[in-house]
Amino acid sequence: MKAVAAIFAAIIVLGSCTGSAFAHATLITAQPADGAVVPVAPEAVTLRFSEPVRPLVARLIHPGGHTEILKDIGDRGSVVVLTLPPNLERGTHILSWRVASSDGHPIGGGLLFSVGAPSAVAPQAVEQSDLPVRIGLWSGRFMLMLGLIVGVGGVAFEALIGRSGSVRQSRIVRGSLFLGLVATPALIGFQGLDALGESVPALTRSDVWSTGLWATSYGRSTLLAATALVLAYAAGEAGRTRFGLCLAAVAPLLVGVAVASAGHASTASPRYLTVPAVFLHAVSVLLWIGALVPLGMVVARGDAAASVVLRRFSSVIPVIVGVLALSGLLLAVVQVQTIPALWNTNYGLVLLAKLALVFALFLLAALNRFYLTAPAIAGDASATRRLTRSIGTEIALATAIIAVLGLWRFTPAPRAIAANPALFEAQEVHAQKDGVSANLSIHPPIVGPVRIEVRDLNLDGKPFKPASVSVDLDKPSYGIGPFTRDARLVEGEGYLADGFVLPLDGFWIVRVTVLVSEFRSVTLIDIFDVRNSVPTKAG
Repeated sequence: MKAVAAIFAAIIVLGSCTGSAFAHATLITAQPADGAVVPVAPEAVTLRFSEPVRPLVARLIHPGGHTEILKDIGDRGSVVVLTLPPNLERGTHILSWRVASSDGHPIGGGLLFSVGAPSAVAPQAVEQSDLPVRIGLWSGRFMLMLGLIVGVGGVAFEALIGRSGSVRQSRIVRGSLFLGLVATPALIGFQGLDALGESVPALTRSDVWSTGLWATSYGRSTLLAATALVLAYAAGEAGRTRFGLCLAAVAPLLVGVAVASAGHASTASPRYLTVPAVFLHAVSVLLWIGALVPLGMVVARGDAAASVVLRRFSSVIPVIVGVLALSGLLLAVVQVQTIPALWNTNYGLVLLAKLALVFALFLLAALNRFYLTAPAIAGDASATRRLTRSIGTEIALATAIIAVLGLWRFTPAPRAIAANPALFEAQEVHAQKDGVSANLSIHPPIVGPVRIEVRDLNLDGKPFKPASVSVDLDKPSYGIGPFTRDARLVEGEGYLADGFVLPLDGFWIVRVTVLVSEFRSVTLIDIFDVRNSVPTKAG
């Protein structure tokens, strides 16, 4: 159990360090463009994306700092039109937006425009830490998956294979169903926070909950999963009746539908293969992993029913594991595409961690199937004890697998990277002046939304912590810019400045102003070569 606890600790750390989720949709153009100075206030802002999106929220920060939620939002597939308030005052305005891509992942961005002339002091967008939201998303998903696999899978085993009495006798199964139902509203709330880009205190607002429930495919998927939990509970209450058996059979199928309705794989091409594969993978996981808890309880009791249950389970498990392996292989090939992506991408690293745990689980399952089951059926007490302990280890490994799977919520699939690799590239330069040096990088080096990272900041060859860091991007040959953003310190990643939207390709001058002390600042200057990249739609 210490090893499992260590795995969970590592998962929390990795999950907190994982970058933002990359959906397939990307912003292609914005009108007015970021940094534009317009003579009269525009009536609307038009955003054009690489694929159809669903608008979630748009906020306009006025020159005086007042934030206004834009209510009139129109969408026509890949084009979103944000109607602005009438009679905008002179000065600089900041628009931030969030939309949901077709696979349910929310993406966001922003742009800055000025009416008449830029403000002497531009309004500041409020930066919000999303670490608590990420932890909440992972925790809610983990508890819901435990409820589905152990609860719904356990009910299906008891009704269809175990037949050892009423499900109500299994406290662990009932407790798992209750855990999943408790996790459901929490997960919906955190999905709303993630979709709107809000922090945890916003959970008191009704729009957060309605967004988490209805605005993305994840909300509908969560509702289907909760329905499966209710059906499984009702199956337990109905006992060994025909109605109860019917509910116990339908609940796992509904879980398969829920899992196949959202997420990376649900939008992967070709969907006529990937969606059924996700469905079969989810159902087979429930029937195998969900059977472990009640199976272990039956074997541990060592009564006359144990041998009958073991025979039934032993006869059907090869088919279940075969479906699980084949569907998982298909999904891995579609999502990863190339072998180097296994260790070159975060998605691949999560998959490797999962495969290592699954391999250990397969070894234990094979040991149980071919070496311990027959003696246990024959009444060998030693084999029965060893089988019970082995099933307990399987349960621990399965729990760790469920925890690892939650990290895929925050990682882009390699197929998305392959569809438009420029979105995941970076261009780095080294700048130095007056004893201050740093590595500057732009992500991605293409037209559209970008972020600037300032790493390895040194003063006279030694690392130091400046009072502040700000970043300017401008293109003087076209009279565009400068666009200015304050950089925030991100532990382990250096200083990060985001919210830039570059309207043109070519050379852009980057200036990083480092406030060394109250009386001294140094500006590092270099050039980024930004290129055009027309995103292609993937799945």
